[in-house]
Amino acid sequence: MAKGMTRRMDVTVGRLRARLVGVAEAGTGFALRARTFRGGATDLDGHDRDAQHLLVEDGGVTCGYARIALQRDGTAADGYAGGRYDLATFARVFPRAVEVGRICLAPERDDPQVLRLMLAMLARLVGAERAQVLHGCASLSMGGCGSLALTDRIAPEAWRPRPRAAETAPLTALSGPMPPLLRMWLALGASVSDHAVFDRDLGTLHVHTALPVAAIPRNRAQRLAGLLSDA
Repeated sequence: MAKGMTRRMDVTVGRLRARLVGVAEAGTGFALRARTFRGGATDLDGHDRDAQHLLVEDGGVTCGYARIALQRDGTAADGYAGGRYDLATFARVFPRAVEVGRICLAPERDDPQVLRLMLAMLARLVGAERAQVLHGCASLSMGGCGSLALTDRIAPEAWRPRPRAAETAPLTALSGPMPPLLRMWLALGASVSDHAVFDRDLGTLHVHTALPVAAIPRNRAQRLAGLLSDA
């Protein structure tokens, strides 16, 4: 599959429809993303054109979005996260990766099924791609999150991201509540970088978060697969 081409996926589960589309069809997802990350102002960058875009819709209304980059042949170091962390070693260890970013849910929708469907679609995509890892930048408030919850989840030395950004903070400097999305990734077996990066553009901190496919508990993987088994 050439760069920029979309791996098409379209699944309906109950009231919800999940689609993996190209940039030309992702307008409603970009609108939700703009509302979530920039208070309604446009949120587009150079990584969007060649990305895949995951939309979850209820009655045609987009209630979940994520940007997906399919990284083959060790290209993880060239993606969005690779511009903020040195992922050269990571990319060699995981030559087939799926980078996930800009995950957002419509705040007026309090339906855990939306996030579960997004995870199930990611699981299907990982299988189709024969990917070895899911990864991306997990956003935190500027207050960070509890350091003790992260310092025991630092990635192994063999593939740990190295510093690249000019403005970083050690995990021990972070405090505050754990964001729900990061908690979810950690529950699935993810590891994090040993430092956080300041993102002044979005007004957040983030940590590189990586979930090797082999680390996902078997029972969780089976439940995710089961969600799409009859779709």
